[in-house]
Amino acid sequence: MNESQRTIQAELELALYKAKLIVKSNFGYPYKYAWSNSARTDRGVHSCAQVCSCKIILPSNKTTDDVRQLINQHLPDDIRILDVVRTTRNFCARTSRGRVRYQYMLPSYLLFPRESLKDTFEQVGCTDAQNRPPRDPLTDHETSCLQQNRKFMEYRALPEQLQSLRDALQSFQGTNTFHNYTRGLSHKDASASRYIVSFTVGEPVLSPISTSVNDTKMQVEWVPTQVVGQSFLLNQIRKMISMAVDVARGFATMDSLKESLSNCKMKTGTAPAEGLFLDMSYYDGYNNRGVSEPLDWVRNGQDETPAMQRWKKFKEEQV
Repeated sequence: MNESQRTIQAELELALYKAKLIVKSNFGYPYKYAWSNSARTDRGVHSCAQVCSCKIILPSNKTTDDVRQLINQHLPDDIRILDVVRTTRNFCARTSRGRVRYQYMLPSYLLFPRESLKDTFEQVGCTDAQNRPPRDPLTDHETSCLQQNRKFMEYRALPEQLQSLRDALQSFQGTNTFHNYTRGLSHKDASASRYIVSFTVGEPVLSPISTSVNDTKMQVEWVPTQVVGQSFLLNQIRKMISMAVDVARGFATMDSLKESLSNCKMKTGTAPAEGLFLDMSYYDGYNNRGVSEPLDWVRNGQDETPAMQRWKKFKEEQV
């Protein structure tokens, strides 16, 4: 754990200790109670469905739902235990996971037409390309001006842009070499090969946002995208989103996207971490072993479980 800053794992461990579910001699040593989590995320990426496994002291007079509520009593509001399930002795949240789903909420103004984008940047004085740090090229004032620009906030993605975005994201499906979508790997590294089950684009949604201009509210359009895969490399999803957005707005071509999946070396952009969050983990292999309590929160379209209802409420209120 990172001792220099607040982390979710540290908050969870403290809550487990306060709830008397782990003993004092194990506090600060997660390996002693077999701690594991289903997925690691990039810095700044949120998680709405992180699955954690550990060995705790389960009180004989309490149900697993009682334990869930007990832990939540010692957690801040932005961290919640949504479900507690008893598993087999050798279960590990990381190694037992078969698939994982991430969602990226894409603001439609990222698809702003190229010429219109140039004009808008000129209006706020963002024309000097010299002496700008590559990782943070805009000043706070320039960023604020762009955020308040009605052309950005009120932009709506065109049907042809959405279709182009779908086509680009679907090109990543299947098994490909993603050495251009992470750091420190070449096409020869076996770990660069990843399998993506699906990469889809949902219908745009509107979300109100307050502005400092006359204290008015505007409706910002967001395009939800979902990717399901076995596992992902560092920055892989954010880089795939960046490439697909460049294709959708005409900054890149489908040919260049396909070339990036070949053996060549190509520099690719990285979308901001703020729009990405871990959405769901799947344990099909574990469930198929005939366990008494399967780890299935989706239930294939059947009635929503209480845990799924809590999950949806948490997404709406916190994410």
